[in-house]
Amino acid sequence: LEHRTQKPVKLLSDLLKNSTKKGDTVLDPFMGSGTTAVAAIQNDRDYIGFEIDEDNYRSVIERRISEAKRQVNANAN
Repeated sequence: LEHRTQKPVKLLSDLLKNSTKKGDTVLDPFMGSGTTAVAAIQNDRDYIGFEIDEDNYRSVIERRISEAKRQVNANAN
C-alpha cells in the first residue's frame, strides 16, 4: 500500500460503475494515492482530485495515473 487508508481499485471501480456513466466527471477531494483517479481512468470517466499532502503523494499519484493511462491505451490497441 502506498497510503495507510488506500482502498482497492476494484472497490472504487464498482462504486463508479454503479453511480456514474461513461464520460461523467468524478470529484475526489482527498486523493491520497490516486486510487479513485485510477478507477476513473479504467472506467472511462474524467476526474478532478485534490490532495493537501502534495509533498508525500504527488509522485505516487502521477505514477499511478500514468500507469493506468498506459494500460488503458494498451488494451485499446
